[in-house]
This record gives sequence, C-alpha cells and structure tokens, in this order.
Amino acid sequence: MGPTRQLRRRVHPVGWVAPVAGSVITVLAWAGVAHSSGSGWVQAIGALLAAVLLTGLVAPLFPALRARARCTRSPADGEAGRTVVVTLVTSGPVRIRPRRPVGPTTRAGGPARGRREVEVSLTPAHRGVVDSIAVELASCAPFGILWWAREVEIPLTRPLHVAPRSGPAADLETRPDTSPGDAPQPLPSGVGDPRGVRPYQAGDTRRSVHWPATSHVGSLMVREKERSTDDPIVVDLVLPVDPAAAEAEAGRAMTALGHHLARGGPVVLGTDEVDGHTVRAVRDRIDLGRRLARAVPRPGQVPPAPPAGGRRSRRRRAG
Repeated sequence: MGPTRQLRRRVHPVGWVAPVAGSVITVLAWAGVAHSSGSGWVQAIGALLAAVLLTGLVAPLFPALRARARCTRSPADGEAGRTVVVTLVTSGPVRIRPRRPVGPTTRAGGPARGRREVEVSLTPAHRGVVDSIAVELASCAPFGILWWAREVEIPLTRPLHVAPRSGPAADLETRPDTSPGDAPQPLPSGVGDPRGVRPYQAGDTRRSVHWPATSHVGSLMVREKERSTDDPIVVDLVLPVDPAAAEAEAGRAMTALGHHLARGGPVVLGTDEVDGHTVRAVRDRIDLGRRLARAVPRPGQVPPAPPAGGRRSRRRRAG
C-alpha cells in the first residue's frame, strides 16, 4: 500500500494558532476596557469571559483522550481509486478524519454519552490488502473553540482486498498449460454440440444453465457439450520491484485477464505472494482482483540501478 507515516498517538491540538491568538487578544482587549471603565460588573464579565475561553481551549483534551472507535462492518473487496465504506462505532461525539487510506471528514454526533454508529468513506490509492485503517479522532467540546485530536489504528472486521486500477489494454505473454497431473483441472467450455444436461459444478458459467431442467429437477442443471473442456491460458505474473511499475503491471493484467474472463475464457494465474508462489485457476473478476491485491515482487529481484550522472564535482581553481 505504499509508504506510511508514523501516527501521532498522543493527544495534540489541531490548528491552535488562530484560537489561542484570538482568545488572548479578546481577553487583553476586554481587560483594557475594564481598566478604563473601572466598573465592577465589566471586570466580572471579563473574568467570566477569560474562564470560558480557557475552558474552551483546555477542556477538549479530555474527551479526545478518552475517545474510542472500533469497526463493526467492512467490505471484503475494493479497487484502487474507488470509494469504499466502513462502519465505525465511537464512544462519544467526535470528528473522524481518515488518514490511511484517506477520505472525507465525518462527524459522529449525538448525545455526550453513549455509543454511536457512523459510516466512514475511504479511498485506497494503491492495490494491496488492508487489515486496518488509521483515523484521527478529534473533539472540541464543550464550546468548539479548539480541536484536540489523536490518531489511532482500527482493525477491520475482515481484510480488504484492493484490486489495481484497470490499466491500458495490452497483450500479456502467455504459455500453454504444460504442468504435470496435479495442475488445475481444465475448465468447462461453453462451445460444442449439445450432449445432454448434468448437475451444476463449480466453474460452470451462467450461460450454460438449462432452466427447464432446473425447474423440473429443483436444482441447478447445465448443458453438457461434446467438447467438455477448454485449455486455459496460463499467465505467470512477475511484478517489478519499483512500486509504481508494479502498480502499472498489475493494472495491465487486471484489464487483459478481466476481458478474457468476461468472454468466458478460463485463466490460470501464477503470482508471488507473501506465503510463496501460487499457481491456480481464477474463478471470476473478484478472485482476479484479490490475487492481484496479494501479489508481491518475486524474492531476490535486484532494484533498478539509479540513472548515471548525478552531481558533478566542482574543482576550485587555484590562485
């Protein structure tokens, strides 16, 4: 998911210059008015104003320190650049600003006590598997003068697989399936002369469902063809070490293999993952996005060398 900055877990003021400066100027101006007037009630109002401003500056620290949030619902799939929505439950009225992935600010309003549920929109910028999100929880209670905030990491209810953006259409280098007998089984084909009907099996397309037989039997039945299998194309995806180049390569694979799957063609995809090299059939576009989200560069690859040149040494002329 790219480089991540360190979270500010300690409570800190947000945009404090204007509120603090405005409060100080207000108190000093009122103090000048009270001193010149000499009236007791003006001085009393000035003292009350100073107490309110001080409370408004310091009091939000404590609800921000106690603020809590947890995730109750999160999607399993997404796409880079597209918004996904997660549901959070907070311990009080707070402002939620997503930090990783980014998203618009959301406020969890309601009574001062009690838990409340709020939907937060996130927009992942890159492909990958997201197990947790980072958000800023902030409070300005009770007077809304100064915001105090801290950043927390919230685990999702399930991993979010962010598929890459679809890149420009390009032909991928493929090879025939020459694997030994433990290779993935050939996938059903949708072409050939009709031979009969049979029960539905994993991998059958919806176009092959025989609805009259299904309604008669009470379970899904599909048309059996004389040519029962198609040879799948086998793609061994090797991502470069450079993150931008890897993102672009995964996007091209998403486009090319997605179009092939949409036409009903079977695909066997090989990718390198954290747990090792994986080669297996791709069921559909969702499965393709998950495979590409988990894909990593092949171990042992050497990063590209920096371009030649750089800074030129300057020699001082003697004398």
